[in-house]
Formats: sequence, structure tokens, C-alpha cells
Amino acid sequence: MNALSRREEDTLLKTAKAKALQECDPIVKEFADCATGRVFSVAWQCRDKYKAVQECMLQ
Repeated sequence: MNALSRREEDTLLKTAKAKALQECDPIVKEFADCATGRVFSVAWQCRDKYKAVQECMLQ
């Protein structure tokens, strides 16, 4: 069993996060547009868009 060094693990996580953000950019922008100007109502007004962002990021 091969283990990753802390540095390799950090690099891998950063690369995966950057790729996910790039692929999910349109969905993230939709959520950001929905959330703009809201404070408390974002929790229920943008719930579906937030779930879509989460699902996209987990892929």
C-alpha cells in the first residue's frame, strides 16, 4: 500500500477542487446570482441551486 505525502495530498486536493470549480462554474454562478442581495432568505429561495452546486462538486 502506497501512501501520499502531505505535499502530494495537498496538490491532489487543489487540482481536484480547481477542476470541479471549472466544470461547475455555470451552476455556481446561478447560485451566486440567486444569493446576491439576500441575507436570510437565501436559505429557502436558493435551496435548489445550492443542492445542484453540491451535487456537481461531489462528482
